[in-house]
Amino acid sequence: MVALALATLDPARTGVRAEARRLADRLSADVAGDSEVAVALRSMLDNVAQGERVVVLREADEVTPGQAARLMGVTRQFVDRLLADGVLEFHRLPDSPHRRIRLSDVLEVAAERERRRAGHAAITAAFEDMGLTENA
Repeated sequence: MVALALATLDPARTGVRAEARRLADRLSADVAGDSEVAVALRSMLDNVAQGERVVVLREADEVTPGQAARLMGVTRQFVDRLLADGVLEFHRLPDSPHRRIRLSDVLEVAAERERRRAGHAAITAAFEDMGLTENA
């Protein structure tokens, strides 16, 4: 089984926040332009420097339904429903009732939910701009 976390940057550990800030500043100074890699690394380091815990995962990693729920910002019961409806594929561990879901599938479903949410917000805003909504 693939290890879940490749790296965890915990700002509570001594010196981690300061080192993250130094590296982010150095990266900003050393890297000309805003390459996709530099932006991602700076963002990660900035988050750690601000006290956020950062965990780096691979898309091929597998997560439990509870971990999937936390990543998607939904309840475990909602993830169970996505699994039952076939929206999220999973497999069971050998001789066990425990399920595992590919992280890439979780991220794909989360991105689709976000696209739908953004589309709904755009439609609602368009209706409001045209005066076609009821004022409560």
